[in-house]
Amino acid sequence: MNEIQNSSSSSSTILDDKPSKINISKNLVLVDNNIEENDDFGEIIQYKENKEVENSSIELGEKKAVVLSILVPFSIIGALIRIGLNILHSYPGSPVFSLIYPQFVGCVIMGFCLARKGFIMESYLPLYIGLTTGLCGSITTFSSWILSIFKEFILPSTPHRGDLYNILAALADIGITLGMSVTGLKFGEHIADIIIQKRKIQSERLYHIAEKPSKLNELIIPDFICFGVGIASIVLVVTLSSTMQVNRSVLFAAVFAPIGTLIRWYLSKYNAIKKSFPWGTFAANISGSIIIGILFFLSNGVASSKTSCEIIKGLSDGFCGCLTTISTFATEIKTLPRKHAYIYAFISILTGQIAMILTIGIYHWVVGLSTTCSA
Repeated sequence: MNEIQNSSSSSSTILDDKPSKINISKNLVLVDNNIEENDDFGEIIQYKENKEVENSSIELGEKKAVVLSILVPFSIIGALIRIGLNILHSYPGSPVFSLIYPQFVGCVIMGFCLARKGFIMESYLPLYIGLTTGLCGSITTFSSWILSIFKEFILPSTPHRGDLYNILAALADIGITLGMSVTGLKFGEHIADIIIQKRKIQSERLYHIAEKPSKLNELIIPDFICFGVGIASIVLVVTLSSTMQVNRSVLFAAVFAPIGTLIRWYLSKYNAIKKSFPWGTFAANISGSIIIGILFFLSNGVASSKTSCEIIKGLSDGFCGCLTTISTFATEIKTLPRKHAYIYAFISILTGQIAMILTIGIYHWVVGLSTTCSA
């Protein structure tokens, strides 16, 4: 099945985060056994075939307690995947910076979920939120990316590199990350076409997602599984981080990861303020960038004890890494109208760099940084 995405005059966004009400817009027209698809992620879903269709509406109840529970294990798994991929690809002579791998992997999974959103949502809504907001949003990170760009500008890993080369390196970091992220989204769609074939649509379908209380008599077996896994995940990582003496920074990251994810999920409701500029994602990404800048400053001039350094590293990788996301950011860039997409991307990156200047740059230029925490 060939899919062709057409541009739309209306501005809209799709988030891997919690929507208070989702209206998905798709126009499908069957032509010579091919389907032309216009997916505006955030408007009304309209399915049209070469015959008359009947209107139908599906309301999906979002049980907040269940969603909170499923976000916990997925955010922990996502953070650990990101840390693991970073470690795996941090070796001498690597062809590209290690952070690109989790960004790409997270966007591939995100693209898969977006391509089969209806199928996953109708199967089990919390699973869709867990996969997109929890897993993909935690595998990818905006704050670490912004920090890496700033370090290419100001604190290059290669000594005695000229200012011009620093600028080129930073621009390359921006271009490669954005390019691979958007490519990952499309690659995920291709994988979805292979694994889960699209169903023939017989009617217009409108999805409404409304918050629903988690009443005990209305819970189903998967809901209880989410509660159990969520509680077990918290108990496990807290116990390990307080008892084990090795890889504690990774364990601290697992402890702080759900907090960042839950805050990002909460902030996502503010994306509805202005369709052409997702303020919720922007707020999460910039606040996380400010915090990771402060933590980097603390680890290069203030913190000295082993435990404090491990906590700082855990907060950077866990809390900031999961509070910020590239998978949603790339999806919004891909789906926003071109003008708004460029403005949104430029303002986000520029604001992130200003945050780095205020939290790291000024002190570095005036006093100078001295590494007190080992990598």
